[in-house]
Amino acid sequence: MEIVRSHRQLAAEAAAGVGCGGGGGGAGGLPTYRVAPQLEVRLEEFELFAIDRLRVLKGIADGLSRGKRPEEMEKLVVSLVVTQFRCNISKALVLTNRKWTATIKEQENDRLTPIVEALSNAYFGPDYSQLRENHHLKHGGRMQFGLFLKGAGLKLEDALAFWRAEFSQKVGSERFDKEYAYSIRHNYGKEGKRTDYTPYSCQKIISATPGVGDHHGCPYRHFGEDNLRAALNKMGISGHPLEDIMDKVKNRHYQLACTMTFEAEHGVSCDTGINHPNQYFSESQKVLKAKVSHHS
Repeated sequence: MEIVRSHRQLAAEAAAGVGCGGGGGGAGGLPTYRVAPQLEVRLEEFELFAIDRLRVLKGIADGLSRGKRPEEMEKLVVSLVVTQFRCNISKALVLTNRKWTATIKEQENDRLTPIVEALSNAYFGPDYSQLRENHHLKHGGRMQFGLFLKGAGLKLEDALAFWRAEFSQKVGSERFDKEYAYSIRHNYGKEGKRTDYTPYSCQKIISATPGVGDHHGCPYRHFGEDNLRAALNKMGISGHPLEDIMDKVKNRHYQLACTMTFEAEHGVSCDTGINHPNQYFSESQKVLKAKVSHHS
């Protein structure tokens, strides 16, 4: 493919006020082509690529408008691209795993299956009943669970009431107001730098290392096998689906295990994969609402 003008020429013309409406540069000084790129891409895929690029460009524009420095912009762009890449990889893993399990694994039992299972070993949940039992969670648990509740739609006033009802049973209302209420308001952007914090993603939770006495984290990554099996049994998951989930956990495919749990619990496919606890929650709500409307 042949680009009509170089980016350097375009930048010079843009600085001189030439290009937009001047014939050839295109709106915003984007490069144009004499011959269309010869790529075998379906329209749907092209639209997805375009949307992904727009997301990155919008993030850059927002960062520049807030006066971010070059090093901050670099981190922003990396974050935007990596997040989208992880989502795409997660979806691809789910679809690949489903096809492999359904059609290929048994056919290639003597040839590819041992190789794939060996390769899988090379790639690298919180139990909030503790809050109800002990009426307390350490800082990490309060952050992870509190931001999850915020993402699920819990308002600040309701969050304060929820945590006060639990913690006051152990530390008293006065101590709660002095030592814990501030951090809850802080998570909602009402204290300190007034940053509006967002819930933790699966990747952030999986990569964390809960300490002694903590009760947060990813159940697939941080639970022992017996505890995880017990938790899944409480969700009504047993037999072959349970063993498939445990197999993914042993091979460190924690998000695949979570996706399979969702599918086993709800009886529906989740082709996008699970990338976030709040996604699990929102997708569950959709399934439950659909079942309610179907029966009503």
